[in-house]
Order: sequence, then C-alpha cells, then structure tokens
Amino acid sequence: MENEEKRLTWEEKIARIEKAPKEVQIMVAKAFIRDDIPDEDVQYEFNSETPEEMNDPEEHTEIENLNAEEPEDGIGAGFSMRVTKPSNNKNFITTGSGGWSTCIKGNPMDSNANVLANCVGYASGRFNEIINIIRGTSGCTYKTLNCNAKNFKERAESAGLKTGSTPKVGAIMCWGNEGAGHVAIVERVDSNNQVYTSESGWGSSTAFWNQIRTNNNGRWGLSSYYYFRCFIYLPDDVQKIVDEGQPQPTPTPGNIKIGDEVIINGALYVSSNASSPSGSVSNKKTHVTRIASGAKHPYNTTGDLGWMDASSVTLVNNYPTGNYKTNGNMNVRTGAGTNYAIKKVKDLTADGKRNATSTNPEANAVYRAGTVFTAQQIINQNGVWAKTPSGYVCIQGASGTKYCTKL
Repeated sequence: MENEEKRLTWEEKIARIEKAPKEVQIMVAKAFIRDDIPDEDVQYEFNSETPEEMNDPEEHTEIENLNAEEPEDGIGAGFSMRVTKPSNNKNFITTGSGGWSTCIKGNPMDSNANVLANCVGYASGRFNEIINIIRGTSGCTYKTLNCNAKNFKERAESAGLKTGSTPKVGAIMCWGNEGAGHVAIVERVDSNNQVYTSESGWGSSTAFWNQIRTNNNGRWGLSSYYYFRCFIYLPDDVQKIVDEGQPQPTPTPGNIKIGDEVIINGALYVSSNASSPSGSVSNKKTHVTRIASGAKHPYNTTGDLGWMDASSVTLVNNYPTGNYKTNGNMNVRTGAGTNYAIKKVKDLTADGKRNATSTNPEANAVYRAGTVFTAQQIINQNGVWAKTPSGYVCIQGASGTKYCTKL
C-alpha cells in the first residue's frame, strides 16, 4: 500500500512561501496550488553561492566547463559524461514551457534550459535524462526530486530509490545544511575518494559546471557550512547498464614492484587495511618500498607516508608514444593537467577539428569518443598525459582510471 502524501495547511504553505527569496515567491506559491506536485516536493529554500564560495578552499577541487556550450548534435547515444550545459532539452525545461520538469525555474533563468540556474532543477533533470537515455523513454520518471536539495534523500527513498555512501556513476550527491543544501550528479568515479561531477547553482551566473571532488574533508569538497548526506543511485536496471560501460582502473599488484618509480595521488592510511584515511597526498613522484598483497591499500612508498589504494599509484613511464584512441569524450588542454585551460575548437589542427564534438570555433575543444590521436610525448604528472599535435590529452588519471587505449 502506497504511503499517503502529507498535505500542508495553508498556514504552513504561507510560512514556506515567505521563507523563499522574494524573486521566487510567486513561483513557489504557484507550485503549492498545483495538483501534480505534492506539497513536500515543492522547493522553497535556495542557496545563492558561486561554485568557488561553496567549496572548501583547503580541499582539492578543480572546476571547469563553466556554462560550456552543448554540441549541435547533443551528448550522444548511450551514457556519456555531460560536460556541457543542456540546451533545448525537455529534461531541463518546465512543463509549462513544453518540457518534462516540475521544478522551479532557475535564477538567473537560462533561455534554453529554464530550470537553470538551480542545483535542484539540474540534478533532477540530469538524473531523469540518464534514465531516459538508457531506457529509451521520455518524460520525468522521478517527479519527487524537485524539493529542497537537502531533502532529496527522503524523497528519493520514498520513491523506492536506493541510497548509500559509495560513489556510483549517475548518482545524485546530496548535502545538507541549515539552508537549502546542495545536489550534484556523479559523471565519473575515479576512486572511492574522488569523483567528477556536473552541477548548477541557484542565483549564480554559472548555470553549469564540472568539478573534481575529493572526500578528504568528509564533505566531498564542500565548505564546513555543509554536511554530506548520501549518494542516490539510479534504478537497478539503469545502474547496471551504466556501470557496464565504465572504464576500469588499472590492475593492482603484479604491475607495480618494490623499487618502481611512481606518482602517488590520493588518500593515505595508517595501515594496509585501515577503514578511514588519515591524510592525503597530491601528485608526488616517489618509489614503492613495501607491498601488502591482497590488502585494501597495498602500497607504501619512500618515507613511509602511508598506505595507499592501487588506484592512487601510477607507474612512471608506463606508456609509450604512438597512436591512442579515446575511451570517451576527452578535453584537449593547453598543458599536462586539469589545472590547464581547455583549448577552443579554433585552436585545434584541421584533423583535431574534424574529431571535435562541436563545430563552433569558440566552443571548448573536446574529442569525441573513439578519436584516434598521436602521442608525440608522454608526460607523467597529474596522471599520464599525451602531447598531441592539437594539445594535451589525459591517457590515465592520477587515480588510475584509463581514458585512452594504446593502438
């Protein structure tokens, strides 16, 4: 038997309307009188922070693709990371404007995706977009996910979705605080301690961005004003298909031996089977001194910094020059590292332009999945990078995830 939705009194509704910012109070009031939106699903709390303001300045965070333009042919069939702002996509347009979303309109409102800028409208739209792509369906499957961001956990569980503490591709990340909270989408899992997200924020001029988030502070990179609640997973049938298409980290012991020169990047543990990290290290070149085969964190290095996951250890000079193929859409950068800017399409070679996801000269330079390129030089820093005729492409992330395959 389904649970009966709680109905608020008009006094309770008015109190929530008055709690909303003045520029959105009329939209909140209209949502409360709609029959197709349960009272508990109406968003009435909103943060107003830039991406930089909401993040912990001491945490490793890399923000990119701010308001990046979507390619003319969209993001492609099957699951593909979203690295551009959606445009004319019904998952991100309200029902009153011909779309499928019952979320509040964003602020400032994006003309081609009017639930942006808003983390709730974006996360709800992207979650349902992934479901529609995998199932080949249309419409909004989970209409309960248009409430305050901090309440996503309860509304998702009431809709039968599973939640947990381990990151999975496609999952919604949910944070709480004394205000509205925040939500984001996991586009890539680098390790249990690092993910790549797509996000939006109400009141921000940045309607879309991607970000690397690490969990060294227990809040997945957000400031102390927030606390992390959970990951909300895709339905089982969708999650299975998405997971099957993800690249797997480089295999562990066997490839790396004592004495090997490596780059370490990630969490440090006091023992090889410790449950919680005691610190972290970023892009340090060193040598393996101890290996605990079969342990959760099998490697230790010069100076006994701490034990590390296999995904946090990358062999130096493990890749030759030559031809490679991208496993997914890949940014082309001005240097070897995600701290370097993404090039523009106009800056690519003629061959690079033919393989870009967009023909707009001012769009970010992103190679399509399956693009073949020549690695003229291999750079072992911030992971493993290839210098190509058009720019720099990541072959293997610092966490061990492989993004390109040697031909």
